[in-house]
Amino acid sequence: MIKARCICPKNGSEGAKKSSPKNNNVSELRRLYPDVDDEIIENFPFSEPRHNQFDIISRISDAIDEGYRYIILEAGTGTGKSAIATTLARIYEPAYILTMTKQLQRQYAEEFGYPMVKGRGNFSCKDTGLVDTCDIGTCQTVPNSQNFACKFGITKSQYEEGPFAFEDAYGTPIHFRSADQCNYWRQKARAVESSITLMNYDYALLELAYVKHFGKRNLMILDEAHNIEDKLMRRMELNIYNRSLRNDIKKSIPQNMMGYDDPKDWTAFIQSIYGSYKDMGLKELPKNKADRINRTKGRLSELMSNLEAHPENWVVDTSPGSVSFKPLKVDVYANERLFQYADTCIFMSATILDHELFCKWLGIDPKEVYFLRIKSTFPVSSRPVHIKSVGPLSQRAIRRTAPKTIPILEKILEHHHREKGLIHTHNYKCQEYIINHLQDKRLMSHDSKNREQKLHEFEKSRDPLVLVSPSMSEGVDLPYEKCQFQVIYKVPFPYLGDRQIKKRKDMDPKWYAYKTVMTLIQAYGRGMRAEDDYCETYVLDGNIKMLFRNKLYKSLVPEFFNEAIERD
Repeated sequence: MIKARCICPKNGSEGAKKSSPKNNNVSELRRLYPDVDDEIIENFPFSEPRHNQFDIISRISDAIDEGYRYIILEAGTGTGKSAIATTLARIYEPAYILTMTKQLQRQYAEEFGYPMVKGRGNFSCKDTGLVDTCDIGTCQTVPNSQNFACKFGITKSQYEEGPFAFEDAYGTPIHFRSADQCNYWRQKARAVESSITLMNYDYALLELAYVKHFGKRNLMILDEAHNIEDKLMRRMELNIYNRSLRNDIKKSIPQNMMGYDDPKDWTAFIQSIYGSYKDMGLKELPKNKADRINRTKGRLSELMSNLEAHPENWVVDTSPGSVSFKPLKVDVYANERLFQYADTCIFMSATILDHELFCKWLGIDPKEVYFLRIKSTFPVSSRPVHIKSVGPLSQRAIRRTAPKTIPILEKILEHHHREKGLIHTHNYKCQEYIINHLQDKRLMSHDSKNREQKLHEFEKSRDPLVLVSPSMSEGVDLPYEKCQFQVIYKVPFPYLGDRQIKKRKDMDPKWYAYKTVMTLIQAYGRGMRAEDDYCETYVLDGNIKMLFRNKLYKSLVPEFFNEAIERD
């Protein structure tokens, strides 16, 4: 085990606000748990812990103090991972807590009171009134040549009348121009100065590596950590569109290159368009467009470096009018892009499945890792899995097999006619088939634009609705009467029509199996959220048998899923 830098409980930068524990039951907890460190009890956010919570926090705290740089906690729903995270963040602040979505970010903020930081589009521009959001406000749309300085914004210069805002990662003091402050910059200043800050992964990957208003902290807690690789891959992916090239630099992708699939064959073209972007005059452009051009230059420069250093790690995917460059692995990039911004990283997820593979794919040295797996406390009888195989629902067989699913779905809906349910389709094609062929007024669906709205309607309704969706496998919390049964219509194999996925599968078949099992187990957990909850799950796709017969898949399926299977 390699020692990491010692972390001591302390505040962040000077002036940072120390988090205030909400626990008013400290003396009683000390009496009930005399062997638990006072520091843990004082920083625990609730009046009493769930089963094993103090033990988990103690073990992780000991691992941090022993010098482990990475801690991996695999613990199912009901463990109370958010309370574990917030206790450790308070003890070892300054800290970051990273979540998958703005929704989860907001849940942490509402429950524990930590400031969260969001992009400009979430705030109204004070200079233009309520008409525009900050991403299209005056400071973003006036030409650079006008040197516009928003009276509500910030400056790096020292103004006597301007209150201190924050100190960036380079130690440069930033001040507000006036006491009347921009909504976007006020929330960002509060987040930078706070000893505990909430970010979603997309925002963090941009802010930490590029903007650099936030500095390195003692601790980074990465919730839903099984998604980190996907987030990094998508962040590093670069899409080049003809319409943007024509508008910006009067160029386009040569038609004869659209069949090239070797990244090295694209090097000269990337260098050419990079040079054209570099030669652009930006003074007369609106600031938001100038910033976009500068980001494009940075991304192209970064891509050129990556292709030069690791050409075998990239795949080219072309479609009419565009070309995409996608990484196959992120193990050589993860530390630089994310992990280096904290002395210690804690990864939390219910579906790590195999921590050695998890470390391998993120470039983590196993010698620096402390791994802790906590078994599910949910009774097997409360989360049964019924295998109702109708044959494979693969792309080749689905036309023949799909009609057989309708009678079974009808029986399931009739059996649960007074209960709300969720049907996981994995793709929109299966969703459309069910909606068109299953005549039931209880069914509701969504598209990519109204997903959150429809989910909200489903959650709030008291009617026994059934939501048919390809994208509710994770980040969705449907306890008790919100979801009492669910159907896994199709086993969620990643789409092999994507060249990135196909090449990665060919390179590493276990990665493909891992992604499939992970998504399946995440879907299984949507309706069963507490020890006294109950949710039945039905699996229709005959390909589920592969998970129990193929050794690649079988080795990854967790015991708590296996033990719940009731083969009818």
